[in-house]
Amino acid sequence: MYAVKVLHGYIGEDGQRTRDKNRVRIFLNRNYAKQFADRIGGRVKELR
Repeated sequence: MYAVKVLHGYIGEDGQRTRDKNRVRIFLNRNYAKQFADRIGGRVKELR
């Protein structure tokens, strides 16, 4: 599972930046997460 990280937080389910790891938008495929991150200027982080 992957999430998109921006600044000091993550992109949440509602599309806003959040620091709460329990409410992040989850991508099951790294390629989809990478495409989204490239569009908004973030980076991909694997969730464990």
